[in-house]
Amino acid sequence: MELGKKRVESVEVKAVPEAWVLTAEDEPVLSLSLRAPALEGDAPQLRRIGRCFARQTQAWRARWEGPLYAMACAARQAAREQSRPFTPWTAELDFTVTRSGGGLLSLRTDAAERHGAARPLLVRSGETWDLSSGVPVPLSALFPSRRWRRQVLSAVEEQCARRASSGEFLFYEDWPRRAAADFDPDNFYLTEDALVIFYPLHTLCPAAEGIPEFFLPLPV
Repeated sequence: MELGKKRVESVEVKAVPEAWVLTAEDEPVLSLSLRAPALEGDAPQLRRIGRCFARQTQAWRARWEGPLYAMACAARQAAREQSRPFTPWTAELDFTVTRSGGGLLSLRTDAAERHGAARPLLVRSGETWDLSSGVPVPLSALFPSRRWRRQVLSAVEEQCARRASSGEFLFYEDWPRRAAADFDPDNFYLTEDALVIFYPLHTLCPAAEGIPEFFLPLPV
């Protein structure tokens, strides 16, 4: 800990909501909504985390108002040329505070884009912060052993096998290979009593199964 820096055990996180509609020729094309996280407090480390939250939100805004809007306009034009109805696209961003205490803040963020009547595209991210330093906590820092990756993958593979055999989840046949190949140590968040590992859509199972999550006991 830096000299003179006060330890922060927990922090209040408020939601800043926003919604707006992008149009083409006065016709709604893309409806957007988001809830951005903002921290209560003016400690330097909290401001650092807040700036990161702001950059993440701006990145989604830039995608929506740039490439996604252009794609929606193109889809609208194609529908008009083929005399088909056009369903406005939508995009949403929301977050959940999954842990705030013991000097840690962990959040899960979900983005959903619906391209008309097509199945929604879901993207999940997780992040865990050390509130006293204002820096992210990597997954490796939660484990005392250097073999943390093998430990995590073993737990994931065990839960996959159990769910597959019980019929709870419909996994791809080659899920053992995918579980290792598609593992991303950034895809995790903490709850008060668990470490949650997740995989993106289409990696371990069909999109209809949703985003697969695996709950592990907290290693620390």
